[in-house]
Amino acid sequence: MSIEPVEVPDVVRRIADRLSRRYRGVVGPETVQAVVDDSFRLLARSARVTRFLPSLTAHFAADRLAAIVRAEAAERDGTPSVLFVCVENSGRSQLAAAVLRALAGDEVVVMSAGSDPAGRIIPAVAEVLDEIGIPVVAEYPKPLTDDLVRGADYVITMGCGDACPVLPGRRYEDWEVADPAGSGRAGLRAIRDEIVERVEGLVAGIREPAPAARR
Repeated sequence: MSIEPVEVPDVVRRIADRLSRRYRGVVGPETVQAVVDDSFRLLARSARVTRFLPSLTAHFAADRLAAIVRAEAAERDGTPSVLFVCVENSGRSQLAAAVLRALAGDEVVVMSAGSDPAGRIIPAVAEVLDEIGIPVVAEYPKPLTDDLVRGADYVITMGCGDACPVLPGRRYEDWEVADPAGSGRAGLRAIRDEIVERVEGLVAGIREPAPAARR
């Protein structure tokens, strides 16, 4: 089945102009425009609610451009980056991303994506996170792209199989966590608690200094 082309509106050009100014001298304007256009088309094909599609496009494109800059930087600034990937980016990966942001703050760059993103985050995800004082702020399901993987130091997958490209120089982990869809509130709380425990372990590993090289 062929995919119908998605027309890019003028507001997307304005988004690209703003991001081109932000990344002037770092990312070429043609690359910025291509990333913004592609981000709009990817979200337009998967989003159920399109009212805020330009704002989501700006957010998603900015994340992708930041990942491109990290991947191409000759020297990293020392801040590790973590990408969580599940199938729909509506449950497990959103839970993990929110928990990591709450635990690590600015110590870690946090990203999430889905191999087949849903139209929205599972509403109960925000509710069970709120129960432990962790917010889900301005998040939405977004598709997995190669540039997000290239910009990550750690890639954590949950149930998405071989959809995530394997690139050298990244640390990959596959967390066997149940799918929260249809799990009920008690099941979702159990999944939340398991993810919190796993993220706490991840943070401890990131903070642990690398062993000194032998002389």
